Amino acid sequence: MVWDKTIPENFMMSMCEYAWTSIDGNAKIFRKPPNGPANGEQRIHACQKPISLYTWLLSKYAKPGMKILDTHVGSASSLIACHRAGLEYWGFEIDPVYYKAAKERLDRETAQVNIMDLMR
Repeated sequence: MVWDKTIPENFMMSMCEYAWTSIDGNAKIFRKPPNGPANGEQRIHACQKPISLYTWLLSKYAKPGMKILDTHVGSASSLIACHRAGLEYWGFEIDPVYYKAAKERLDRETAQVNIMDLMR
């Protein structure tokens, strides 16, 4: 899986990120700029991934009833995507500053009630 950040070559950050997987199948590319003021998303972590990246990954590879573990939560984008998908999740973050910011972000998300929450 490759995340093509769709940013110019002379920009200071990496133009893409990739993840290795043991899932049998073809390589996939997800295209979206990184989080930031330009696309209306708050950035709280240096390596923050868009929620939509995790939403896309979960829609392709997660199945109902799966339990998701993120050992490097960072900004909690993965956990927010899991919550929205109705998946059980656990996450860990060692940095206290990132942990606090991620927890606040996740708490804001999970405090909102949507129709899918009521149906579960």
